Amino acid sequence: MKKAWNVILAIAFVAILLGAIAIGVGYLTGADLEQVYTTLENSQVALFLNRMLGYWNTGYAYAQQWIAELAAMF
Repeated sequence: MKKAWNVILAIAFVAILLGAIAIGVGYLTGADLEQVYTTLENSQVALFLNRMLGYWNTGYAYAQQWIAELAAMF
């Protein structure tokens, strides 16, 4: 049970950290969403994560299609 609480606390810490980062970015950009989007478009890390998310969605769609074809065979 102690290990489970450590995991829960780690997740909570990461969530708080991400929230603080989001608030910080909001203050830095003056809460202008267009500037946030422009900053993210110019970020190599954001581009990498967006590309990985695209690959994940493509792979997920492919897996769903494959499962549907298998189900239709049986």
